[in-house]
Amino acid sequence: MQTIKHRHLFSVVVSISILLGFVICAQGQWGPPGGQQPQQQQQQSLYSQSPPPSQGWAPRSGSAQSLSDALGRFRINLPQGAVPMGATYNFNLPAAMCQVSIMTITQHQMFQMQQQNFSGMLRQMGAKINAEQPMDLKGRPAHSIAATMRNQNSGTSMHSMNVFISNPGIWVQVMGPEQNIKQISQIFNSVLGGLQF
Repeated sequence: MQTIKHRHLFSVVVSISILLGFVICAQGQWGPPGGQQPQQQQQQSLYSQSPPPSQGWAPRSGSAQSLSDALGRFRINLPQGAVPMGATYNFNLPAAMCQVSIMTITQHQMFQMQQQNFSGMLRQMGAKINAEQPMDLKGRPAHSIAATMRNQNSGTSMHSMNVFISNPGIWVQVMGPEQNIKQISQIFNSVLGGLQF
């Protein structure tokens, strides 16, 4: 029963993240106004039943476990027994009007559930699925989904390109205005080309 609650909570969190990404992009919030320097995005971390990653996670014997934010904004001591469930990294490319999100998920079942339900969630939010197909990414099985969502209030359309890489459980998303599909595609391919496992 507790596993079902965790899966439901995880699905809700991911759905909200997707919706917020589309809303933020649709409102045109690509970069800071007036030539200011872009602010760094914070890394978010969740916790679950999997071995911790080697970087940024330092369990202390007999005491709380410590986590350092990837951007150096904070450090936290967690209760004993806490282990990572996932992490999300968000990057903004103002010149291309794109956002890149990379999410790692340590529990295979949750990753599979998210991958299987993603296109359905997009359709429920009013998105059009432009392409959906399996692919091979550096010798690893992956599943790609491209979608477009129109904001009924503003009339703008957002395009997202997504790939779910089953092993090691990584979801990559590049999103931006539909009229920038060429740049979105180039950045998507560049991000995938830069991934190292």
